[in-house]
Amino acid sequence: MSRTNSIVLEIRPGEGGDDALAFATDLAGAFASYARREGYRPTVHTGRTIAVTVTGRDLARLALHRFTGTHRIQRIPRNDRIGRRHTSTATVAILDGGTSVETALSWDDVDIDVFSGSGPGGQHRNKSEQCARLTHRPTGTVVVATASRSQRQNIQAAFLELQRRLAAAAEQTARSDRNRRRRSQIASGERPMKQWTWNDQRGEVVDHSTGCRYPIGAFMNGRLSGLLHRCVVDEEAVRAGGGLDIEPRE
Repeated sequence: MSRTNSIVLEIRPGEGGDDALAFATDLAGAFASYARREGYRPTVHTGRTIAVTVTGRDLARLALHRFTGTHRIQRIPRNDRIGRRHTSTATVAILDGGTSVETALSWDDVDIDVFSGSGPGGQHRNKSEQCARLTHRPTGTVVVATASRSQRQNIQAAFLELQRRLAAAAEQTARSDRNRRRRSQIASGERPMKQWTWNDQRGEVVDHSTGCRYPIGAFMNGRLSGLLHRCVVDEEAVRAGGGLDIEPRE
């Protein structure tokens, strides 16, 4: 049986102020509409960073990775009364939908040492081996528990603390990996770093990886399946003929 999973499109406004945020919102709506058309369940979470969570089976079929990177739009912002054209940017990154990290700790991976306490506490504390030191062999993490007069309770307390530390380390590793994957997809988000240019006046979207142009209306309405097919055809043509990166017309 196919497993249901999810991905998250993180769309962040770049340069351009309020219009960059409006552009990011437009992109989120377009991708959510596309996912819905293809039978998936999108959920849009608004904020300074807009997240579109897409849930369903065989998510690779959506080929949303083709739209990662920096998108640049050239248009007259909706709130510009003078009618001046502006250039704004937004970045798109695709990350795994699962955010929780499961950390399984086995007693088989733990070395247990018991020892007597020191300092105030009486003869029982100083002579009996009630304190516990647990060492996680795979990572070298060491936890010591001495609070209880019971060896068993100290061992259990040290084990729980060891679980907590390993879970925190795993979460930090996952967070760092997530940030690294995000950075590798979006670069800086500045205007010269664009992968896609949306030209509202010309009614076209330029794919800078191939130099090919597509109708902007289809993108805005989430009608991307046909365009993705054209992207594949265009990329194959570029690889075969050494196509050029064509700058958008002003």
